[in-house]
Order: sequence, then structure tokens, then C-alpha cells
Amino acid sequence: MRIVFIGPPGAGKGTQCELLSKALRVPHIGTGGMLRALEPDRGEQIHLRIDRGHFAPDEFVLQMVAKRLAQPDSQTGYLLDGFPRTQVQASAFDQQLIADSVKLDHVLHLQVSADVLIKRLRKRGKTEKRADDAEECIRERFRIYEARTEPLLDHYRQQGLVRDIDASVSEPLVHASIWERLHPDALAIDPAAKD
Repeated sequence: MRIVFIGPPGAGKGTQCELLSKALRVPHIGTGGMLRALEPDRGEQIHLRIDRGHFAPDEFVLQMVAKRLAQPDSQTGYLLDGFPRTQVQASAFDQQLIADSVKLDHVLHLQVSADVLIKRLRKRGKTEKRADDAEECIRERFRIYEARTEPLLDHYRQQGLVRDIDASVSEPLVHASIWERLHPDALAIDPAAKD
């Protein structure tokens, strides 16, 4: 399967991708982690943008993702976490899918209230020491998400791909809900859980 995860910061995209990656045996491709892992001499300016709650430049992200999707483990499917984040990225990705003669299967929209998200991000900022989870960045990240990423839901709803998921509940319940949406005729238990 080829799946895009969309949701505000702190919605649990990375956690759910890790769980689903094991169940579906496809790679979890998290652009946030890829950007944070850049060497300082390659991405100093990008690191500064991310630490302030802003997005990396579209062209840079598109090149980075295209290179990752060309790797052998991505040929049978992937889970995209943090991409696309802008209309420019979504449109370019649409064209790339057409060129590759493949299509997306689902866009999973993780929905969580602002109060819950802020609480989660404050906790993560303390435990993981991520600069972009510092309290002064949180509201800026929400503002940018609402302005630039939320509109992508309309883009993908027009393609009939969006599956809304209540991500305010516990991680296992969110995972079960996702599995039911992907496999409506199956029990809400993924194959990996039986191993």
C-alpha cells in the first residue's frame, strides 16, 4: 500500500506509521526525521527553519523524497509521514505518481483537538528535547499547519482518498481504527499482532 498521513504536530503520525509499517511490511518514510538527520554543513539553514516551526523549502523536500522513494524497499509500498505538506508538494507528487504508473491507496487524516495536541507536544518537548517542540514554537507550528497543510485534505478528498481517524484516544485504539479503515472486512487486529 501507498499511504499518506496528514495531521497536525503531535497527532501521532510517526507512532502510527511505525506500527503500520510492521503490519504491512512497507517502509515508514518520515521527512521530519530525515531533515533533522541532515549533517549541519548540508542543512544548517534548513535546521534553523525547522527549529523555528517552519517548513523546509519545497524543492529540497521534493528532491529528498524522490530519492528515497526510488530505493528498492519503496517499490511495493510506503507510508509517508510529513509529506506532502504544501500544495506545491502535493501537486508535484501527483505528477510523480502518474509518471511512475502507481497511485495512492489512502490518505489517513489523524484528528486531535488543539488542547490535547498542545499537551502532547509540551511533554514531547521535555522528554525528547526537540527544539521544534519548545512551547514558543508550538502555536507557530499549528498556524503554519492550518494555513498550508490542512488545505491538502480538500485536494485529496476530491480524489476520494481521505480516511478520517480519531487520534485523540490511546495508541492501540488509533491503530485498530486505522486497520479497520484499511481492511473494513477484517477484524481490527493486524497480522503482526498475531506473530
